[in-house]
Amino acid sequence: MKINELKLTNYRNLSSQTFKFNQHLNIFVGDNGQGKTNIIEAITYLSSGRSFRVNKDEYLINYESEFAKIESVFDNQDSLQVVISNQGKYLTYNQATISKLSDFIGICNVVLFQPDDLQFFTQSPRLRRREIDYELGKSSKKYLNQLLVVNKLISDRNAYLKSEKIDEIFLEVIDKQLIENSIEIIKQRKLFIEDLSYSINQYFKELSGIDVKINLKYHAPINLESTNYHEAYSIKLKESYQRDKEFKMTHIGIHRDDYIFQVNEIPVVNVLSQGQRRLLIIAYKLALMDWFIKRNDVVPIFCMDDLFSELDRDKRLKVLDLLDERLQVFISTTDLRFIETKKEKVIYKITQGEGGIIHE
Repeated sequence: MKINELKLTNYRNLSSQTFKFNQHLNIFVGDNGQGKTNIIEAITYLSSGRSFRVNKDEYLINYESEFAKIESVFDNQDSLQVVISNQGKYLTYNQATISKLSDFIGICNVVLFQPDDLQFFTQSPRLRRREIDYELGKSSKKYLNQLLVVNKLISDRNAYLKSEKIDEIFLEVIDKQLIENSIEIIKQRKLFIEDLSYSINQYFKELSGIDVKINLKYHAPINLESTNYHEAYSIKLKESYQRDKEFKMTHIGIHRDDYIFQVNEIPVVNVLSQGQRRLLIIAYKLALMDWFIKRNDVVPIFCMDDLFSELDRDKRLKVLDLLDERLQVFISTTDLRFIETKKEKVIYKITQGEGGIIHE
């Protein structure tokens, strides 16, 4: 799906703006603080149902208004609408109400690069898990629903461990369900990492000119080389039981998984420069696009927020050259000189939340 039209009402500093987009390349240019990233944020909200910049939706509402609205029409004439107020958010797809966020995620598939992505290498495992789960969840409703089930089971198990008297048989019932659902999550995460690895290496080599083996290491609660995941998981839970009971929480599970980029078994944060790590994240995002196309036969939308100012001319040209021709791309920049391309494009000048086409 490609976005034909985007209308923003009371969204941050955009009081009422309608954009009619190009099917290929759309560029938002303007000084910092004018609203370029707000547009990118609104586009990605259509994919995730959340902001990549703030944790509370009410921050997206213009301070003089009681609600914010994102409306979109796609090339197949489908439509998505989000209304955000202090009471919550109201989601519709083709005028039909969507009551669960899990049913909204992934209708519109967006891959985003934004400056904070560099924190993937240094942030907490919880945030890295959220990144991977978000991408897998957009691609598979089954994965997303199983993840919700596992999170609920872990929450229930933790609550039960706080009981004064624990019924061992009842706990075994919870553990059986937890193991069965967790194993499916582990399999999907493992396959996801394996599928991405080749493309990440190819893109990184193309962008950086460095021929090194990049490994995205998946740290799971069990040995991934095990021939019997169910047995391995069960043993781990039993070994941890006394500790779980003492601390009244579950220590073994997919809620403790982690993902580490490595070069020769060494975390890339200790090997690659910041510039090289930026290229690695770009390679990861490009690999994600390939993965979505291969897995779901869906061409995602690609958003790049303030990427090109941190790259030299050669790297900027390579990034643009590596973009799949089928993609609809949105780029924000402070300087058009950063984006040299002969590709069909529309350029929007953004000034104080107002946008107008300056070149087609």
